[in-house]
Amino acid sequence: MSKRVILVCICVLSLATGLAWAGEAAKSTSAAAPKAAPAMDMAAMQAEMMKCVVCKNMGPHMASIGPVMTMDVAKLNDGVAMMRGVSDPAKAAEFHTMCAEMHKAGETAMTMTDEQAASSLCMFCQDIRSAMKAGARMSVGSTKTGAVMVMTSSDPTVQVKLADLATKCEMMKNSM
Repeated sequence: MSKRVILVCICVLSLATGLAWAGEAAKSTSAAAPKAAPAMDMAAMQAEMMKCVVCKNMGPHMASIGPVMTMDVAKLNDGVAMMRGVSDPAKAAEFHTMCAEMHKAGETAMTMTDEQAASSLCMFCQDIRSAMKAGARMSVGSTKTGAVMVMTSSDPTVQVKLADLATKCEMMKNSM
């Protein structure tokens, strides 16, 4: 499996996690929320991201692209498809740059021992890594304002892992 495919997988996982956090921050900006709440939510989100070697590359970009990040998930008969991007085309270059930074970190994550991964990756990044290590196949492609990742497997055990990833992604998407 190519390093690029593995890295895109890690990137998508991290982006999905970021989308959930961004959604919570956006909800805090309602009229009833205090003016200081969005900054605190963003700071808490970035602090959590900094604990993961992959996600920490997204943290510095969240103030800019977090509010315009998009995500859609499709459960497949043998896996999952994740489509993510930005709704503001002016942010596409930053989004793609962020993905490249995360790809580099994702390469490192795939070479970690299980013990290193447990202490250096968030749970979502660990789940993607686990599916890939178990034999999931990944296909990726960039779009003008985002990217698509498809993870599949003919192994029923790996398909369960992929279905769980899809469910987690849907929950994150719905929290936005």
